[in-house]
Amino acid sequence: MIWNIITWRWCLATTENILELCPLSVRGFGDPDDIWTDVRSKASRQSYDPQQRGDTPVHNEEKRREWLRESRRRKCLPERIEIWNLIQGRWMAVTQENLAEHYSRSYWEPIGLRKAWEEIEAGAVADPEVELTLREHAEFLAEHLFGTLREAPETPDERISIIAEEFYPARAEPEQAPPPSPQLPTFEERLDARMPEVLEIWAATQTDHITSRLVVEGLLHYQWPISTIHQRALVQAMQQAG
Repeated sequence: MIWNIITWRWCLATTENILELCPLSVRGFGDPDDIWTDVRSKASRQSYDPQQRGDTPVHNEEKRREWLRESRRRKCLPERIEIWNLIQGRWMAVTQENLAEHYSRSYWEPIGLRKAWEEIEAGAVADPEVELTLREHAEFLAEHLFGTLREAPETPDERISIIAEEFYPARAEPEQAPPPSPQLPTFEERLDARMPEVLEIWAATQTDHITSRLVVEGLLHYQWPISTIHQRALVQAMQQAG
């Protein structure tokens, strides 16, 4: 039996599942049969204790913040969230349904799996004591969702740096009166057209720190400042964009 350091359970180990139960830091790299032989040899030197339990630490909020910074990342091709699996020593795609299989119970035990998934999605531990203004909240979301260009991951499938667009100029017809100018889209129409499909691609091409003003002027091509109603719509759209 091997103590699963992620799920906090004793699991029956075999040559087929030894790599899924024995942490990489303990077994190292090698042939599964050799690893199985080594683990059995070590286990045979220890007496059996039915009351024994493996390591079961419970981490505080600061430890979860540190883990989120170092062991969680968001991918866009295809879109998914990945966390570092301590046992297998590699990045694993996670959902709310399989989170407990890959996220150590020592982190989610104090807050529960539902709250843990919210933190994994946001990439940050929420601080309920901090109350932000509407504008501060929008800037906070922009900073924590996108970060700066220097801090963003740079693996090939995580960044898109070119947006190709085609422009078709209107034919000149001097004998006819010019057509009336098209009505400019409203702020809400711009939000619907640009979020969330264009939002992540646009953010990846920015070299400046992303703020609410930059989102409004650079992505939505709308005049700053915006009204309180438009600020609320912007915050809601950014939250829905994930």
